[in-house]
Amino acid sequence: MLKIFRQRNFSLLWVGQFISIIGDWVLFIALPFYTYSLTGSVLATGVMFIVSTLPRLVLGSLAGVYVDRWDRKRLMIMADLLRVLLILMLLFVRSRDGLWLIYVSAFLESTVSQFFNPAKSAIIPLLVGEKDLLAANSLNGLSDALTRLLGSALGGVLMGWLGFSSVVLLDAGSFLFSALMIILIVMPIRPVLQTTVADAPAAEGFLGVWRDWVAGLKLVKGEHLQLMLFIVLGVAFLGDSMITVLIVPLVKVLMGGGAQLLGWLMMAQGVGGLLGGLLVGQFGKRFPSRRITALGLVLTGIVILVIVSIPHSAWVLPLMAVAGVAASAWLICSETLLQLGASDQFRGRIFGTLGTTSALASLVGMLLAGALADLLGLVLILCISGSLYIISGLMAWVMLPKIQPSQVDQPAALEKDLSNYQAPVN
Repeated sequence: MLKIFRQRNFSLLWVGQFISIIGDWVLFIALPFYTYSLTGSVLATGVMFIVSTLPRLVLGSLAGVYVDRWDRKRLMIMADLLRVLLILMLLFVRSRDGLWLIYVSAFLESTVSQFFNPAKSAIIPLLVGEKDLLAANSLNGLSDALTRLLGSALGGVLMGWLGFSSVVLLDAGSFLFSALMIILIVMPIRPVLQTTVADAPAAEGFLGVWRDWVAGLKLVKGEHLQLMLFIVLGVAFLGDSMITVLIVPLVKVLMGGGAQLLGWLMMAQGVGGLLGGLLVGQFGKRFPSRRITALGLVLTGIVILVIVSIPHSAWVLPLMAVAGVAASAWLICSETLLQLGASDQFRGRIFGTLGTTSALASLVGMLLAGALADLLGLVLILCISGSLYIISGLMAWVMLPKIQPSQVDQPAALEKDLSNYQAPVN
């Protein structure tokens, strides 16, 4: 797996993202505390998370269209540089009167990220090639787990020792470093779709964007693999958002612990994520990705149900590590399936639409968990969350088709949408 680091372009992207995501976690830990210290309001802190979620819900699919139409490398560089400026806005927040700057910064930074994230997922198959794609995604999963551990710890230390300004400067600097790494990448030439309508005038402006967007949605609907994956992941994201909302009540009410126990649980999950990334990267090619996805989802759900059943057991921390392994496995393999199941011309739209699907399922899950926990009880809602994971895993086992990598360059639905295709602007 580590031999992929010999591929210069992927290494540059990986290192840049490793530093950038550490900066994201540092700010994620510090900003809610800073907001609460200024306002003393849980509502004001919650609004910050809401405004960050809205762009994912509204812009994900549309942003994917531009990811496919524009030069992805240039788009990612511009996105990182814009996020440097947007994060630096937070340096001017000194009192409750500057709270609006936090909301504006959070909203705009999330908006720009809707363009960056699909572009990153879309270029990885071009940087490493099909045969190394699972290993590359495993290394990204490994990076996500490691940055969660390092960034969370560093955020608390910087906030306590040097203050909020140090956190802002670190995150802004991490985006700048990412941009510099991407500048050094030599992008392979993107495959150009040859069609019988190549001589027809290209659709431009709003009409062209609309047609590209519709073509991407039709691809998801028309391709069995893509449609089934979106359904499976939608159910999984629904369960995940419910456990996310209820993790603090789970620790405080069922386990009788506090912030320290929550920190230990998150650390155990992060260690499991590291192990999961290593295992999938080393042995993932021996098993079908669709099967690993299914087993990872089922195992995640089972772990949740067991933890709810024995919340005071000494096995809780090892179980959280197992959940981290399982979550890492299904996330890595499902992303690989999405990348393999779409041609390059549509990958931006696929991952943009996935972002919208994730945001919508998460919003519904959070609202349901918050509204029903008091009515039906904490334990029952947590059990529903675990059950949704298991259901999504069983659906993946039954519904996901086999995928032949040699056939993924020309999905069946693609030919239906040739007249709607707009070549990328390079």
